[in-house]
Order: sequence, then C-alpha cells, then structure tokens
Amino acid sequence: MNKQANTDSATTVQEENMLELYNISTHNIHYILHNLFRGLKPIRRKYKLTINEIIFLNGIYLYCRHVSTCISQDACLKFISYYNLNKVKYYISSLLNKSMIQVAEVIKGYNRYRFTPLGLSVINDISGNFNCCLYNWYNKFNIVL
Repeated sequence: MNKQANTDSATTVQEENMLELYNISTHNIHYILHNLFRGLKPIRRKYKLTINEIIFLNGIYLYCRHVSTCISQDACLKFISYYNLNKVKYYISSLLNKSMIQVAEVIKGYNRYRFTPLGLSVINDISGNFNCCLYNWYNKFNIVL
C-alpha cells in the first residue's frame, strides 16, 4: 500500500511539473535555437561551410562591428570564447582557405584579419535566409510575436 502511495505521489508531481512546462514563457531564443540549422542550411550549401565555421565567422563579424575593424587570433579566442586555441587556429585557417577572411595587417608579428567581400556576402545572406526561415516557421504554426 505504501509503495502504491509513493508511486501515485511521484506521478502527480511529474504531471504537475509537466503542466508547469506549458506555463513557461517562450522567448525568441527558443524559436531561434529550434530553427538554427534550418535557417543556416542554405548558407552551408551555397558557401560550403560547416555550422561551426558559420558560428565562428559570425563571432568575427560581431567583434569587427562592435570592437575593431580587424581581429587577431587572441581576440577570437577571448571574444568568441567557445573554442580552444587549436580550434581557433583551425577555423581561422579554414576561413582563410575559403577566402572568407584575409590578413589585414601584421602588428608585432601577429596577424589581424578582416572580411573579404565573399565573407561579407555570407554575413548578409545569414540575415536574409534566417529571417525568411523564421517567418515561414512562425506562419506555419500561427505564432505571433
């Protein structure tokens, strides 16, 4: 009998927790995360980039827009702060090879990078494709923000 009471109590608590889930407010970030890969798929195909390369390129864009027009390897490591030094080196090399960024200047032996016109095209396309993807998804599920 005690075991059954504990089971019923646990079930009630689980059901109450599930009901609370539907009372949590949904923010734009939830919609964006859900649609992230859908929205970036055309960019990945068009420019032959990985999701991580796009995220890294976006980090460079934000740095160049808000901090400085060029970015160093160390600044990538600190500003993007998601990748370790080996990954930062890898993505800088990869984006250089794909002509998304270029060396803008060398200061005290350290390269500083900036966007190429192709890299800027990627950034512009991200906004357009992602906004279109979100718009279509919102309409599909009748979501009004």
